[in-house]
Amino acid sequence: MMECNPGIPWGGGDGMQLRARADRVWIGLILLALVSLIGFSLAGEPATYGGITFPHGDFAFADRVLGYLAASCVRDAYDNPIEALGPPDACGGCNGCHGCSTDAVALGFRLSELDLRGYLIVEFVDNVLSDVPGDDLFVYITNDKPCRVEISSDGGKFISVGETVGYPGGIDIAPYIGSGEEFRYVRLSDVPADEDHSECPGPSIDAVGAMGRAEVAREALGGLELQPVGELSTAVDWTPASILIILDASSSMSERIDGEMKIDIAKDVIYDLLANVPDNMIVGMRTFSGCGNSPVIAPIGPLDRAGLREEIAKIVPRSRTPIAYALEQAKDDFSRIAGKKLILLVTDGEETCGGDPVEAAEGLIAAGYDLRIQVVGFDIGQDSSTRDQLMKIAEVTGGLYLDASNKEELRRALSLSVPFSYTVYDQEGNAVYVGRLGDEGPKLPAGTYRVVIDTDPPIVLENVLISEEETTKITVERADGSYRVQVGG
Repeated sequence: MMECNPGIPWGGGDGMQLRARADRVWIGLILLALVSLIGFSLAGEPATYGGITFPHGDFAFADRVLGYLAASCVRDAYDNPIEALGPPDACGGCNGCHGCSTDAVALGFRLSELDLRGYLIVEFVDNVLSDVPGDDLFVYITNDKPCRVEISSDGGKFISVGETVGYPGGIDIAPYIGSGEEFRYVRLSDVPADEDHSECPGPSIDAVGAMGRAEVAREALGGLELQPVGELSTAVDWTPASILIILDASSSMSERIDGEMKIDIAKDVIYDLLANVPDNMIVGMRTFSGCGNSPVIAPIGPLDRAGLREEIAKIVPRSRTPIAYALEQAKDDFSRIAGKKLILLVTDGEETCGGDPVEAAEGLIAAGYDLRIQVVGFDIGQDSSTRDQLMKIAEVTGGLYLDASNKEELRRALSLSVPFSYTVYDQEGNAVYVGRLGDEGPKLPAGTYRVVIDTDPPIVLENVLISEEETTKITVERADGSYRVQVGG
């Protein structure tokens, strides 16, 4: 088994790596902008790459990176996702190649399906992916490694369309879609256990092209951005790739607030939280109740709301409060999970099993995890020693401590930890984009849209106008227990 550094999300690494990668990204974006200005009149002309002719020329290729997470062993020279945008340019473009290239991005090596790293998500802005005669989607892979391919119309729910390999590897999407369906998003991922110890492990992606349809390449596009302000902005200054909820199920959680048991209040609020978490979030949960007892309710993995709700309903409070032990187990929970990690710790008391939860929190950071712990002290009251301990747990990881004395305050505290998702619908009622507050928004054809923000209750914005070559900005603020939204130009 190879010994390599764990995968990192796009933008991960230390300060020097961040600056170097940022420089590469900005240089790449500037060059792309210059090329597009110089070659705009020619971009729509047919062009041939690797023996495949695209009727819309360079408009056929992916325009924007929505997500990238490298799996094991990707070297710095091959971890820039911007290299997958635009037409093929590795090894002379149309000549093909059979190895690593700095003009491509490697997805990295996975041992098994349990490893959730090794993916790239790109978006077509000037084109769409639709069913045409023959192959519809082409992935230019420089190193002959197989690549798993999924497509989406909104960036939220993806459909698997098989695997491909080659420069290019072609995919016919017809067997997997309905008549007339169109897609703008492609997710590529590594096929586990295919590695041969190269410096660009997993598939090395140079370009992603779609045959599309000609008129889309000439549509007038505008932008949309949803930005949280005020206290909601704390949820987006550091957006996690995975979340572990740790809930206190000790005997004190059977006490009542306003006639309702604290454990039942916590369950209801967690149900609401899960309803608002984006569909593609990686989520897990464990509880603690009794020294040396911290059962996993759900292992960290793709969000399963129904399954989590069923398991949460079974929780019964009992015994003591082993916070340190629960945090120590979290080290194993995250062992196969890459990217930024968030622990939501909800407890109504301090450690009572003799452990040191602050030391346990420090141990997670010492293990190399890019992790924060957000701690909610539920019904702590005037117990300053408990509050001090819980604040220190959050502090040593760069997280937040929040007090909550009732159901509404607990709901508010948890809502500040995870950014809301939102969905954009066109005039026919079709979902055309799913995103999260604070993330870069979509480029959409000019027109009027309906935007639904997944707060509780949902915020529905009708007739949101997106104008050609302009960005419509929407701000979301929480104050006095409710949400305020402002739509600006």
